[in-house]
Amino acid sequence: MSAVGINPKIAIVGIGGCGCNTLNRLYEVGIVDEMNIAAIAVHTELVHLRSVKVRNKILIGETVVKGHGCGGNIALGEEAMKEDVSKVITSLGTPDVVIVTGGLGGGTASGGMSILLDKIGNRIRNALRIAVVTLPFSFEGMNRIENAKLSLGSIISAADLTIVHLNDILLKRIGTIPVQYAFKFMDTILVNTIKGIVDIITKGGIVSISFSDFVSVVKDMKLGVVGHGVGTRISEACANAVNNVLLDADLKEASAALLYVEAPSKTTLEEASEAPRMVTEKYGITRVYWGFRINDLLERPRVMLLASGVRSPTVESLVGSLELL
Repeated sequence: MSAVGINPKIAIVGIGGCGCNTLNRLYEVGIVDEMNIAAIAVHTELVHLRSVKVRNKILIGETVVKGHGCGGNIALGEEAMKEDVSKVITSLGTPDVVIVTGGLGGGTASGGMSILLDKIGNRIRNALRIAVVTLPFSFEGMNRIENAKLSLGSIISAADLTIVHLNDILLKRIGTIPVQYAFKFMDTILVNTIKGIVDIITKGGIVSISFSDFVSVVKDMKLGVVGHGVGTRISEACANAVNNVLLDADLKEASAALLYVEAPSKTTLEEASEAPRMVTEKYGITRVYWGFRINDLLERPRVMLLASGVRSPTVESLVGSLELL
């Protein structure tokens, strides 16, 4: 990693329908299109792309699918990205961190994400590459599951860290709420994941996580999880963050973890230390970095957990052993 300025530059790329929806939500909460945080929407479907609120929008594969989307065809997604990947790379500039997000199962993100990540690695060599993806619900059919299976391994190989959210775990937790709210709930989880990563990098506090600490937890770590939690105490918020992880990963196998804690100014040092102590003692993670920021707008403390180097039976059933990727 080359020298990074005082404010690391971040680029967020949303690919396909889910990725573009996530960018819209990030725009609405004021995360993207800010100084040092660029946003690029990438899609094969022109109508959907026009509805995205961020300024930088790139239609890919126009000669392949003529702006009509890939129709769940992963091969078309690959061709589309290969056709226009240079446009995306040029739009990125020279970021220190690139976050690429999308839902696996369709054609555009499943086919194009690993190609983009590979090209970023070749053209912007010092950029840290993070993929944030969802895996389809089982009820969505074998074609979408097969698309996710075909693409996930190459994404993990091409990224420094891939954060995977399983829709099936979400289904078990919120399966009784109306459909339109359920899909928005996953959108919110993706937004919170990316916002949390951005906050760790850009926001200081009484205790700060340095960018070099962040790099050490993310670089070449393959698979990661993110969870958010709130509680009456920081220990409860931390436990809820662990419980809200949407992947069947055992944190005891994690190589490293980041904890970002926000709480009112009345919080004592003893309580503030509950989160890193809990993660270290309960899960045996030896490399734990934590940040603490006072936020008097909060009624209750909240915690974000990012753990890297984890294993997942579901992911490995799709892609094989992570060591071979």
